[in-house]
Parts: sequence; C-alpha cells; structure tokens
Amino acid sequence: MQAFRPRFLAVLSFLSLALSACLESKLPLFDETKAVTPAPPGRYEETVNKYGKLEKKQTGTLALVDRTYSWKVDDEEGTTYFTLYDIGGGFFVAASRIKNPTPDDPYTYALFEVSKDGFLGYTPSCADIMQMRQPKEDLPQVDGSNCLYTDRETLVRSLKRYASVMLPSKRYVPVKPAENK
Repeated sequence: MQAFRPRFLAVLSFLSLALSACLESKLPLFDETKAVTPAPPGRYEETVNKYGKLEKKQTGTLALVDRTYSWKVDDEEGTTYFTLYDIGGGFFVAASRIKNPTPDDPYTYALFEVSKDGFLGYTPSCADIMQMRQPKEDLPQVDGSNCLYTDRETLVRSLKRYASVMLPSKRYVPVKPAENK
C-alpha cells in the first residue's frame, strides 16, 4: 500500500495542475468604454495567501493609460494589461487580454475587492469554479482546463459566489515612500 500512495498523490497533483486554469471568454464581456480606474497608479506590494496567511511575494508598478492598467513586476520580463469594471459592493472584475492579440486569443477574468489598505484579488481556477455548488444556468462551458463564459452576468455571479466562500489569493497594497527603494 505504501508504494501505491506516492503514485496516487502524484496523479492527484497532476490532475489538480491540469484542471487549474483560467476563466475566459472568446468575445469581450465588458465594454472597454465603461472601464473604471479606482486604483491609483504607483508602486504596490503583492502578497499571496499561503495557508491562510498573507506572505510578501513581490513588488511592482501599476501604471494607467486612458482606462487601461498595466502591471509590471520588478525584475521580471513582461507586463500584464487589464481593465476594471465596477460590479458593486466594492468589487471589480479585471478583464485582461494579451497585448497585440490574435482573433483566437481569449479574454481572461479575475475579481478584485477594495480593502481598507489596498485591493484583494480572487483568482479562481476553472476547477475551483466547477467544485462550487451553483445553479445549473451559472455553470460555464468547460474547454479543456478553461471555463468559458458567454455572458457577463453569469461570470459576475460565479465570481461573487466564489468570493463569498473563499479567501482572497492575493493582496495589493501601495508601497510607502520610505519602502520604495
């Protein structure tokens, strides 16, 4: 039985990696002209939830051009571009797409919540969404390891339901000038 257990755990690990992926749509679910800009540009510290405790992961710079944010992590290649949409109650959906996309590149989504000192980030995987109890009409279409949404309201309900039962996976707080070295 001992030899079976490590193999079983390896298979479970592989499955959890295979099932964890993005919440996506093939077409935009939000109108870019209605994007909002609640987060001030500047330097932020990102912390991640490790077993219920937030631990510092990295710092980066949040920039804003028109209504599009960009997030650039210090000492890393690449920049993430996204827009935010107010869905009420202090929550915002972040919609992202790679810069210079091809027609087949999907839009991806996450949820942010305003907190007293910054923003909390909820980034559920498709597996997380599929494990939640929810009405049949709110179930996304599953494509491989991605959850595909075709309408904004269903996506918003799923994200809010997730945030009501799970802790945020990330937190972003402004870096104070004395820490900004």
